[in-house]
Amino acid sequence: MLRVNLAEFRESWTAWLGVSVTFIAANFALTLCALVALSGLRAIDEGVMEFTASASFTVVPMLVALMLCFVVAPVVGSSTSLVVDARRGALARLSLAGATPSQVSGNVLTQLAVTCLACAVVGDLLAVAATVPAIDLLAYAGRENDGGGVPIAAVYSPVALLLGSGVCLLVALLGGARRARTAAAVPPVEALRQAQAPAAASGLSVGGWIGVALLAAIVIGMAASVPLQAQLRYKETVSNLLIQTLGLLYVLGALLSALTPVLVRPLTRAWTSLVRTASPSWVLARATVLAKADRLAKSVVPVMFTVGVTAGDIGFGATVNATLVAAGMPGGMSGSSWESFVILFGLPLLVAIAGGVGSLLMMSRQRDAELALAGIAGAEPRQRMLMPALEALIITGTSIVLAIGMVAPMLAFYAFAMSSVGIAPVISIPAGPVAIAVAACALVTLAATVLPTLPSHRVPEPRVVARLVAD
Repeated sequence: MLRVNLAEFRESWTAWLGVSVTFIAANFALTLCALVALSGLRAIDEGVMEFTASASFTVVPMLVALMLCFVVAPVVGSSTSLVVDARRGALARLSLAGATPSQVSGNVLTQLAVTCLACAVVGDLLAVAATVPAIDLLAYAGRENDGGGVPIAAVYSPVALLLGSGVCLLVALLGGARRARTAAAVPPVEALRQAQAPAAASGLSVGGWIGVALLAAIVIGMAASVPLQAQLRYKETVSNLLIQTLGLLYVLGALLSALTPVLVRPLTRAWTSLVRTASPSWVLARATVLAKADRLAKSVVPVMFTVGVTAGDIGFGATVNATLVAAGMPGGMSGSSWESFVILFGLPLLVAIAGGVGSLLMMSRQRDAELALAGIAGAEPRQRMLMPALEALIITGTSIVLAIGMVAPMLAFYAFAMSSVGIAPVISIPAGPVAIAVAACALVTLAATVLPTLPSHRVPEPRVVARLVAD
């Protein structure tokens, strides 16, 4: 079986390479947080820094790591599922050759573990290289706080490397195990058919609904805790409510990610029906996206996080500043500068962007075959060039709608929380910066969708289709 696993990995390495950027980014982000936090704890232990001034080097990286978990889990899970779906034909051939379902699942998980460990090496090296700059940035951002700007020595602990890589591997295995078991349980002939025409997203499993229930319980619990915190108000109540507001943004993102199998198709069908055009390119692009709803759901998750986190940060910072100004503090919120944005949102955004690019690149080969089939059916070259661009715009549009589902409840929670402690909230969302952020995300999605398809236009359509069938 070892030789079979090695042979299968040699055949599938291009598929794993397509999403490897996601695993590298996740390993890098989690490991960097662990290295900075351990460096801060060592500085406290050695008396270099007082515990009361250590928040920038201890609490902040731990908070970022917690927020990262809500991003890494769905993004890495989506990337892993895309690879498993792309390899359904190979898994079916293994079953036809006599492999048992457990052997098929083990084959997929072995490939996944090897890919994660290989990416962990790259991610850990990048994290080690970025530790000193990250510490310097935290010291610079804490320069306004008493003792917060003290530079500390970086600690390169193997424990931090193992912790970051281990968490990422665990998340990937959990995300891939369910898909591997599902694929292995499908009869081989049916799996071969679905490899070329996978069914649309069919809803959530029992485990999926349990995850949704847990995330919804967290959201309800966060809202229910506000009156209690207001009643037992203490020095850090307002600060804790602000942190809770930021945390809610990521919990809502994870909740919407878990619901994408049941939300994405009807949501996309609804808003795209508002576009009144008879353009063949639009009709074909819309039909393809809706027919491939399972692929759309996985592609939307990282783009949704990218738009939601960026717009959420911009709206949150502007809202808090507007509230403080209205309360008679014209200086606004200290620390709402570019370095604060990078510290709190840079790593989650990095993982989300990497996941979006990796997922779109992963599906480029299947997209090539779809465009080739459109060409065989009579689509003109210009229409074939336009179809992936329109698909990227549909992905971005659905992601924006879902991102609103992250940002709007967060701002509503902020208004509720501030009102509960006697502060009049002022909601302020700067349209210009948000529009620029959304446009930049759309351009990245457009490039990752369109550019990989360009080489296939120079290849005869039957050869492109045959190449996908051979996979």
